Amino acid sequence: MKFLMKKKLLFATIILVLLAGILYYISLPDYLVFNSMSFSNGANRDTELQVIVYQYWNTDEVIAEIEAEHNQINGTPTILTINLYHSKWSFRNGYEPFYSTTINYN
Repeated sequence: MKFLMKKKLLFATIILVLLAGILYYISLPDYLVFNSMSFSNGANRDTELQVIVYQYWNTDEVIAEIEAEHNQINGTPTILTINLYHSKWSFRNGYEPFYSTTINYN
């Protein structure tokens, strides 16, 4: 009888942990811009963004959202480079972004 109770308790705990994980994942934003560097030399302004992406589908759509948000807030640079990472850990430990794009506005 004790074995059955322990089994039910273990099953309930696993379900609760999975549910908490799913709710946490759903609450995350699609992306988070965590680093922005802008370089200016006369008439040119180059900007490089480091972005964590939590929702990995529709990368092109996420890039367009990041670009639009950045340009609305900061103005349109000459060159905008967007680097997408899976986590801050990947960036801090020197891993290359899983996706990178450069948009030239000249």
